[in-house]
Amino acid sequence: MAMAAKNNQSRIAAAFDRSHGGRMRSATVDRIYRAAFGDDYPETAQPNAFYSRTTLERLARALHVGPGQTVVDLGCGHGGPALWVARQTGATMIGIDLSPVGIDLARRRAAEIGLSDQARFEGGDVTETGLPDASCDAAMSLDVLWALPDKAAALREVARILRPGGRFAFTTWEQIEPAALRPHPLLKSSDNAAYHPLEHHRLLEEAGLVVETCEEPSDWRRQQQALAEGIVANEAEVTQDMGAHYPAMARSFLANLPAVRYLFIVAQRPLGGFQ
Repeated sequence: MAMAAKNNQSRIAAAFDRSHGGRMRSATVDRIYRAAFGDDYPETAQPNAFYSRTTLERLARALHVGPGQTVVDLGCGHGGPALWVARQTGATMIGIDLSPVGIDLARRRAAEIGLSDQARFEGGDVTETGLPDASCDAAMSLDVLWALPDKAAALREVARILRPGGRFAFTTWEQIEPAALRPHPLLKSSDNAAYHPLEHHRLLEEAGLVVETCEEPSDWRRQQQALAEGIVANEAEVTQDMGAHYPAMARSFLANLPAVRYLFIVAQRPLGGFQ
């Protein structure tokens, strides 16, 4: 079982190695993002996910951090949002991701913009970060939690590494309508609980975190539908730049979109310790 999970992680990492590298070079994908999000496109973060500029700005504020404090980005990819938050807040950033290509791109980008001393990026599993207990003032994660086979383990890890009073801000999807959802192309059918009802309040509270905010970002459905439709409409170019899994993911997303909702969630580790 452990070997099968490790093999699946390697397969997912390889797919995202391809898409992270392609995202930095693809004029086609950048054009699709700009068309879908318009003025709400977080250009300097160069996203490889579905969040808007408004959501990224809100996340940065929700962390309640500044210079001298430490934030961890779980599933940081090529580091775009992590470096954006580091510049906006002045906090020290630690990014963790399974993709070696993503980590390399993040390190290069940090060096290019003069943030190598403020941001570091490491390969690793977000359910076992290796960070010390209570070592982070805040944690963030953008469009990653839905794809984890063991979401409860990831949330327990967040609670472990947060200092008392620290906040975890993240985005994810969950199923809201009963439906036979289309399997995600990168997940094994046995692990494909990506959009199933997650009962986020229960999972967070079981991990020792208290939910402060759980809301749907404004205009998210139109923006994300436009992005996925743009990827499918430009399948040949996107496949060449990003890999065949990218339009396959967009098709799966569009098929499941009517039955899911997108969430912006903020939870806090209580000052008094775990409850």
